[in-house]
Amino acid sequence: MKVSSPIGELPFELRKLTVRSDGIKIEGAMGAWPAHVQIEPRDLPALVRLLAKPAAVTVIIAGLASLATRRRTRR
Repeated sequence: MKVSSPIGELPFELRKLTVRSDGIKIEGAMGAWPAHVQIEPRDLPALVRLLAKPAAVTVIIAGLASLATRRRTRR
C-alpha cells in the first residue's frame, strides 16, 4: 500500500488492526515514520458511501456472469 504526501509516495506497511469500542485502529509505518488511522463510528456513513459503488458494480458483474453461464449451459 502506498500513501501520497507532499514529500512523495511512501510505502505504508500494515502492522496491526484493532477493533475497539471507539472504532477501528489501523497501525503501521509510513516510510520511516510510525502512523495510524482511526476510523470512528461517525466515519461509517462516509465509508459505506465510498464502498457502495464498487460493491454494486461487483454484484452487477457477478449477476451478469451468472446469467451468461446459465444461458450457455441451457443450450
